Amino acid sequence: MRIGTILPHTKLYGGVRRFLELGNLFEKAGHTPIIYTPEGLAPTWFDYRGEVKTFESLGDETLDALFFTEPEYLQLALTAKAKRKIFYFIHPKERLTIFRKHPSIEIFANSTNLLELAQKKYKVKAFPAFGGINLSTHNPKPHFERNSSEPFVVMAYGRLARKVKGTKYVINACKRLVKKGYNIELLLFDTPVSEKMKKKNGNLKLNIPFKFIQNHPVEKNQDLYHKAHVFVSAECSAGWSNTAAEAMACGTPVIGTIAGTKNFLLDNQTGIIITQSSRKIAAAIELLIKDEPFRQALAKNGRMKIEVFDWSCLAETIINRIAEPIDSND
Repeated sequence: MRIGTILPHTKLYGGVRRFLELGNLFEKAGHTPIIYTPEGLAPTWFDYRGEVKTFESLGDETLDALFFTEPEYLQLALTAKAKRKIFYFIHPKERLTIFRKHPSIEIFANSTNLLELAQKKYKVKAFPAFGGINLSTHNPKPHFERNSSEPFVVMAYGRLARKVKGTKYVINACKRLVKKGYNIELLLFDTPVSEKMKKKNGNLKLNIPFKFIQNHPVEKNQDLYHKAHVFVSAECSAGWSNTAAEAMACGTPVIGTIAGTKNFLLDNQTGIIITQSSRKIAAAIELLIKDEPFRQALAKNGRMKIEVFDWSCLAETIINRIAEPIDSND
């Protein structure tokens, strides 16, 4: 099958990475993945093995399926020569009302969060295409024991320019714990993709011990997760939390909000669920500092839970779905 995807660009964003990961698996299965962007530029940060073309070339293509992730590309999708046209719902901010007028457009949801949002708020049926995680590049660390003489490393995604990520709540939680006398080190990471992000990251100054690792090779992010004793995801809005899933796959216990984590973060089983509150985040971190067996249990259970969301499982689900006759889909 020839499987196309319309994207705004191929920069380092979770929604973009989804289709690069899936594209490689489609290609491995003998299909032809094609990404269409305005400039037709291939990613420089990811080894993508499919094709990348411009929007202009889309009119000359015949596709078995065409995905898009932003409603602004609806008209481009409608005019394309594709047997199936699929809006992949990955951003909770996108409004689905427009798709009621276009029943030929199928809706895929990348998490339970968004499947429920589509059905309850927009009264739109969506196909569960949940995931994913690359288990081949995210492996659990060989042991979970902590050396009590070393700092307790709290890790978070450092995309400071996007307030929705909630990084400030993690920073303030660490400040609370340092003030209480705990030996805490904050570990932030990001690959800024705009001048605004670079400036925001570069201006960060804190009065607590911290490291901010930028432009780390994506395929080696496992090394960063292995340095952390806990990963905190304080997002207020997300479809699928890539960083929380990656941390869990690496055997790093996760503290997180329900934003983008409903599929794998089970309170006190595979992680700890919190609200976007520095006080509650600090309390959860303090619990894991004091209770090493509990921290290890969360790490072990989290890894087991996330394994069912490997990209290969999702790719197979999608291929099987788009291979079905359209009339057989409910």
